Amino acid sequence: MLKCRSLWTCLILMITLVRGSAMITYGEVPDGYFDAMDSSTIVGWGWKASEPNTAVPVRVTITNEDTSQVVGDFRPIAAVYRDDLKENEIGNGVHGFRINVDWDSYPDGIYQIEGWVDGKKFANSHSYAKGEAAQAEIQRREEEEKAKEAAQEAAVPTFKSLGMFRTTGYCPCRKCCGKYGGKSTSTGAVPRSNHTIAVDPKVIPYGTQLMINGIIYTAEDCGGAVKGKHVDIFYDTHAEASNHGSRSMEVFLVQ
Repeated sequence: MLKCRSLWTCLILMITLVRGSAMITYGEVPDGYFDAMDSSTIVGWGWKASEPNTAVPVRVTITNEDTSQVVGDFRPIAAVYRDDLKENEIGNGVHGFRINVDWDSYPDGIYQIEGWVDGKKFANSHSYAKGEAAQAEIQRREEEEKAKEAAQEAAVPTFKSLGMFRTTGYCPCRKCCGKYGGKSTSTGAVPRSNHTIAVDPKVIPYGTQLMINGIIYTAEDCGGAVKGKHVDIFYDTHAEASNHGSRSMEVFLVQ
């Protein structure tokens, strides 16, 4: 397995490695990859799987993010031997490259570093920030990305088993809901299939979300016959409700 690591170097710059797969297996080995940078050197490797023992030319560009202007265009031969490449069966291991960059000659700003092998893009890219304003912007983006990831993780529900419940089905017909029918639930909501369930509010409070057989329902209704560990599932038609019958099913609380 080839471990690809990202490294932050805080001198007069800030580097961020675009996220990718943390582990690369032989079957997933890309044509090229940037390793961690330092303050003056771009390091990476490139190869052709069809010519595993041949050193190949790579193209690396540096683009000013604000102007979209390519301010650096390098075309080295990836011919530096590296033990890690050889150990991970990337050809004969002679596929590394190093590019020295005089960042002092560049104005302050954010620069995107991209690479290609035979027209195929590297699996990752780098960002280089020069100057305090650029560093602050990279930091802001990183914090924003972390906040977004945290929000996405928080939005993913977790489930807690409440055990086995008796489940039945009902529909809006008079037979199921009486002479007033089921045009609205006891909470005032309009009942919907794959959404509404009737519960005993003393056991399952209104508004609680439950997952039953892979479907997430909301407790919006009650019924005279729905007591204790019993859930009545709303269906659009009486045939569907009757087909459900009475079943013992595991119920999960959506947290």
